[in-house]
Order: sequence, then structure tokens, then C-alpha cells
Amino acid sequence: MIYRVALLILVVAFALLNGCAPCKDYKQIIVERDASIVERDGIIAERDATIEEGKALAQKLREEIEGVEAEKLVLIDQINEIVVVEIPDSILFASAGVMVMETMIPTLEAIRDACAEYPNWDIYVEGYTDSQKIEPDWQELWPTNWELGAARAAAVTRYMTNWLDMDATRFAVVSYGPFRPVADNDTAEGREKNRFVRIVMHRVER
Repeated sequence: MIYRVALLILVVAFALLNGCAPCKDYKQIIVERDASIVERDGIIAERDATIEEGKALAQKLREEIEGVEAEKLVLIDQINEIVVVEIPDSILFASAGVMVMETMIPTLEAIRDACAEYPNWDIYVEGYTDSQKIEPDWQELWPTNWELGAARAAAVTRYMTNWLDMDATRFAVVSYGPFRPVADNDTAEGREKNRFVRIVMHRVER
């Protein structure tokens, strides 16, 4: 047994001294592995930095919204690399409407002021609805809840870009309609919870 181990060591040593092809392959593998580790560490560091910046943005949003009339109804959260602001439809729009109510303007101004300090964060405005069919009187405007959700998300985006002078290139408008409910659509309370606009912020490289 000892003889075999010693012989193996001699063979490996001889191969190393003579620069055998398999050894060169092993060296290349090690170089590639080290490069992969460096790349992975860079990705992790970048993700951690984004999360930390997201925490700062979320905190800035809370500070700006503090004291506005709708403060207790607006939800601000951070989920890994994204920051979310959720606003119920009941305080954003009049019933069956898509015009932003004046009472919500201070909240949108607060969001604008916070986002101004983080220009590398893009903004998706998402519309959510309940599952109730659109009333016949409104179906010409919004045939389904898809269109209603999109119209409400677009109304918020339009106000923030046209009236609050935010950079329109940062925005996207999304409608999930009734298909991502957060509560039971079989009850009035649940349907109310399912009607909201969510502002989702994520960092991009410019």
C-alpha cells in the first residue's frame, strides 16, 4: 500500500515537472473557478448594496409621508431589492373614477420628493381591481377590469409626470386587473382590499 502511494506521488511530481497537458487543464480550471468566485462575490456585493440603498429609500418615503392625511392608509415596504408603496383605491379615486383626488396630492408629492434623491430607481405603477364586472354604463370606457386597472395606474403616472414634473422615462404602467387578489372577492370587505394601486421601485444602471 505504501509503495503504491509513493509511486503515485512520483508520477504526479513527474507530470508536474514536465508540464503535462492534464495539469495545464487543471490550472485552467482553477483560473476559471477563481474568476467565477470573483464574479459571484461582485454580484452578491452589488445586490447587498442595492438592498441597503432600498432601505434608505423606504425610510425616506416614510419620513416624507409622515404627517400627510393618508399616512396611516399608505403601506410602505421593502422586499429584497424592491421598494413598494401601496395605496388603496378608496383614497386615490372617487367611486368608479380614474381622476386622482385632491386629498391624495400631498401623498404623491411626498413620494416625488423621496424619489428625487434616488434617480437610479425606476417606478412601476400597478393597477389592481376586484373581480366585479364593470357596470354597463362604464363598459364603453373600460370593457373589463384590465382596462380599469390600467387607467387608474396611468392616472397616477400621468399626475406624477405631468403635474409633479417627474421624469417620465422612469415610469411604466402595469395592470393586473382582478387576477392577483390579496383578499376574498366574495365579500365586500375583501373586494375593497383588492382595489389598490401599487408603486414598485427598483434600481437600474443608467
